[in-house]
Amino acid sequence: MPHPVLIAIDASPAAASLLTLAQRYCRPGEHTLHVLLAIDSTFAVHDHRTAYTEDELEEYPAACDEQQQAEHAVNTAVSMLRDAGFDSLGCMVAGQPVEAIVAKARELECELVIIGHRHLSRLGRLLDPSISAKVIDRIQIPVLVGVPTEVG
Repeated sequence: MPHPVLIAIDASPAAASLLTLAQRYCRPGEHTLHVLLAIDSTFAVHDHRTAYTEDELEEYPAACDEQQQAEHAVNTAVSMLRDAGFDSLGCMVAGQPVEAIVAKARELECELVIIGHRHLSRLGRLLDPSISAKVIDRIQIPVLVGVPTEVG
């Protein structure tokens, strides 16, 4: 039975480096790769995929755009991993990233979590604590932390 691995992405270009990292350390047939993207609840129009109504698009344009970008990022990641030969599933959840990542890893009984790291300054970490550090503190399985690759 394939071992589940959770890849926690965001909708930034840095997510591609996490997918590359997963392909480097995981094997098709041995690992099922689950892609998770957590967005802030205030930017989630729906808790599942469905078309937006005209009223929603008019009243919540930023939230609709944010959720569409998240869904697109998950679909792109899953497609890339499937093209590489992996069984891959994806989901977008509304909520705090740390709680969503920890809950999904436990639910899937993952053997590994792959997550990104933003190189924040000391002040940046004080104002916006590291999600990866919080996940590492709360989970009882290995966490592989990738750093974004330089573009350009």
